[in-house]
Amino acid sequence: MTKHLRLSTPNTPSALSAPAPLVARTSLVARTSLAALLLSVFQLPGIPAFAAAATAATGSAAATGTTAGKIDRHAVVTRHNPRITTVDPESSLSVGNGDFAFTVDATGLQCLEKLHHGKGVPIETLSSWAWHSFPNPEGLKLEDASKNYNVHGRQMPFIAQEKSPAGKYFRENAHPLPLGQIGFLYENREITPDDLAAIDQTLDLWTGLITSRYLLDGQPVEVVTAAHPERSMMTARVRSPLLQNGKLTIRIRFPYSYDFAATKNKPPLLWTKPDAHITKITASDANHAQLTRTVDTTTSQVKLAWDGIATLTEAAPHDFRLATAAKQGGQLTLTCEFTPATTEPTRPVNVTPAVTLAAAAEPATALPAFADIAKASTDSWHAFWTKGGIIDLSASTDPRATELERRVIQSLYVVRVNYAGHFPPSECGLVTPTWFGKHNSEVYFIHSAQFYQWGHTDLLENGLSWYQQVLPLAKADAAEKGYKGACWPKMVGPDGRPTPGGINPFIIWNQPNPIYLCELVYRDAAAKSPAAARAALEKYKNIVLESGDYLSTYAFYDDATKRYILGPPLKASSESSDENHTQNPTFELALWWWGLHVAQQWRERLGLGPDAHWADVLSKLSKPTIVNGRYIEIETEPQNTGATSQIYALGYVPQTPLIDPDIMRATFEAIHNRNPKRWNSWAMGQGALTATRLGNAQAAVDIVTNDAPSARFMPQGYIRRPKEPGGCPAYMPFNASFLSAVAMMAGGYDTDADATPGFPKNAGWTVRAEGINPMP
Repeated sequence: MTKHLRLSTPNTPSALSAPAPLVARTSLVARTSLAALLLSVFQLPGIPAFAAAATAATGSAAATGTTAGKIDRHAVVTRHNPRITTVDPESSLSVGNGDFAFTVDATGLQCLEKLHHGKGVPIETLSSWAWHSFPNPEGLKLEDASKNYNVHGRQMPFIAQEKSPAGKYFRENAHPLPLGQIGFLYENREITPDDLAAIDQTLDLWTGLITSRYLLDGQPVEVVTAAHPERSMMTARVRSPLLQNGKLTIRIRFPYSYDFAATKNKPPLLWTKPDAHITKITASDANHAQLTRTVDTTTSQVKLAWDGIATLTEAAPHDFRLATAAKQGGQLTLTCEFTPATTEPTRPVNVTPAVTLAAAAEPATALPAFADIAKASTDSWHAFWTKGGIIDLSASTDPRATELERRVIQSLYVVRVNYAGHFPPSECGLVTPTWFGKHNSEVYFIHSAQFYQWGHTDLLENGLSWYQQVLPLAKADAAEKGYKGACWPKMVGPDGRPTPGGINPFIIWNQPNPIYLCELVYRDAAAKSPAAARAALEKYKNIVLESGDYLSTYAFYDDATKRYILGPPLKASSESSDENHTQNPTFELALWWWGLHVAQQWRERLGLGPDAHWADVLSKLSKPTIVNGRYIEIETEPQNTGATSQIYALGYVPQTPLIDPDIMRATFEAIHNRNPKRWNSWAMGQGALTATRLGNAQAAVDIVTNDAPSARFMPQGYIRRPKEPGGCPAYMPFNASFLSAVAMMAGGYDTDADATPGFPKNAGWTVRAEGINPMP
């Protein structure tokens, strides 16, 4: 059902700057820029006009028409198609499916690596399944990085010595394996920004296709780039007269790994060790080739297929060229699929790969054609945009509506490309590794809850499948620490092994997250049928119940105060407190109660009855500390009144008996009024969630439309992490928390009858929303 709320004229701050008007853009065919003019009049014999390229090749689905009461979703989505007209290192565009992403520059391929890595968003090829470890000649073991800490009178080992030899090694390994780079050479040299003119590049969000048109040395080039919706496969169709004279060549090359000696975040590709890995052509014919890659203990395959007359040659180790002949006719399509050849040897035997690719055994001759991949991409994105949630702000008169809608649509696209896979990737998704490419599980709720809210619970379940796989390891870790249930690792690769760190083993707010996410899956299933609800309970009961056991046994009963306490040792979510003295952070207390409460509900739904110990913990869990009528962050730091994470106890977390809304309102207002522009990174979403639950819709809108430089959404929707803008140029927790907040603002939550509680009345907002699921 469409939600339609008419609000009156505005009295609001000035509009945010937006890259495009909130009206449907003209089609590429109709554009009259120099590039479009040249490309539309230039036509090679037997090849359709360049200007008709996108629709001619894809058989693109028609736009959904507007029906009575329905949102014109095609119009909403496509009016925010990123359009790039210059060489801009911040304007990298990505195609992908959650388990695979291929990011390109203005050429439509990957030609300007140094520029993008140095000043913007890197252009890389990454997957959720390809991992690599450097050799371990010293035989270091994870336990070599452990250190004993006092836990309520017990000595307990924590993997905390990150600067020890073992700590350094296991922080760095395993890490994502860069799959390869596919770009152009012009006259056998690398292309530079000065070679390009009249750039006209568009990402069609409705189809997932990137069309790049430009002049290279005065000659027109068109590239249409796409990714397969289910496989680690990209395809590109190139049209240019430069293919006829052999001046334009496709280059396919492979780095050894990443240079983590430089940095743990956005590391440069490592091209300087050609002898440390092997790339061989293991099969080939006139239009196909298969390469086998061996990088230490990791083996993978690269399958290539192309049309027309072209020749693949090895120019240097790991450097291959696909060149055409004059009679080629000015067109070349290349399809490339990356597949695992063997399972990563460092993966524990009881943990199955997060992604299983049946295509791994297929020969290169079986690769689908460009048109088939383009159609599959179109169909997949059409389903995504038409079956999930959507918001239409086009009738709003508030001048910030255009930019807010753009942020939503582009964030929905980039989060699906980067975070909808079967292993939760690092915080820059599949754009570039951060924190050595590891998954930081405390932000997994932030990343994934929005999939449920926007009607894509199946994408949330993709990541939950990994939690099911590593459950045995999580149980073993809890048992080693003397607890029941499952202790989830904080910073981790697909093997489920914890990563050493001075912060990692002391973070606890990741522990209730799987319960919360399983509850969202159950809510979605219960809305469909009792049978679906029962199936969800059976599928995820082990995650929920084992997590509940851990929450209940981790909480320590303090005889002196007759209550259960959290910590020490513990690091609050702000990560700045001393782990040996931190006790009872406000946010963690509320989340702990909510997680255990939901787990108890699952026991009842399963017919198991309530757990007596869980009930005791719920009734006696410590209450958050109040100083001067406001919640503080940590009980043991009453002097720290400048912290902010305590507001997440009502916003991120639903209303619980631990939180008084009036006290939380005073807490939030003090923080917000101190600096209304402070809301950036994932605090943007969390601040707006709290404002919405407190009934402060004006603050919620002001937060999600923050126009401070630190809250700038780049042309394609990526956002830099304010704390590390150079190292984290595509920070997914920012997009995902923002999406979660806007979904609640436009879709509501259980205990509020207002359909759009986060948008102020009488303030120029006309909000139309479809398919958004309310939060608990």
